[in-house]
Amino acid sequence: MKSNALPLAEPATATPKYYEVDGALKANANKAWLLAFLTVPIALLAIGFAIFVRMQPPTVIRIGPNGEAAVLGKQAKGTGSDAATAGTDEFLDEAFVKRFLSSYLNYSAADVDERWASSLNMMTRNLRANTIKAMADDNTRGKIDDGQIESVFHLRELNAVSGEPLTYLVYGVKDVHHLSKGTESTDHFVNEYRVRLIADRRSDLNPDGLWLAEYSERPIDGERRDRILSAPDAVAEADGTGNGGGQ
Repeated sequence: MKSNALPLAEPATATPKYYEVDGALKANANKAWLLAFLTVPIALLAIGFAIFVRMQPPTVIRIGPNGEAAVLGKQAKGTGSDAATAGTDEFLDEAFVKRFLSSYLNYSAADVDERWASSLNMMTRNLRANTIKAMADDNTRGKIDDGQIESVFHLRELNAVSGEPLTYLVYGVKDVHHLSKGTESTDHFVNEYRVRLIADRRSDLNPDGLWLAEYSERPIDGERRDRILSAPDAVAEADGTGNGGGQ
């Protein structure tokens, strides 16, 4: 016998089963918001990296006389302190001395200011101050103008002093042409020049990493003078350009 009983109804509190019409659209929108929030820290990181790179100094590459490239301000691998500290290359040290003497002892009334400024900038501050004071006391600059003096330096020898680092004895002839009452005369000065350098860390201000710490000259007489006077030049004269600062 069949039962005519009706099935029991579900409780009224049960969750109804249905699908939202725009459910897929909302799901995609939620994914887009999540992706947008994830890109915020990435964008901030990129901005910070760009600011960091912008604040770094520019990379300056210096090509040495032997063709080697070195980044100024950075120490090359395997080179120790030689990459940043000067005074360890005999060739460069001697070239610095020659450049100073060429600029300091070769001049005329027309270019003496430029040449001496370049030479003075190669000196330490105390040596520079003493040199300027000596020039002012002796009225050296005025005498050059009055006599239309022109000096030409001929380098004969350059020797390192044993036991004294960065100290050199230079022998040369300085031909001084001057004008007096319409008559030109030439004096030949055979001198010994004592030059002592001091090493410093290389920088943009002083790429050589060297300063002139001591300079003196004394005349040579006798057979030694005659031999130096008749000897050929050791190097050809060249325009000297010093570094642009002082210690």
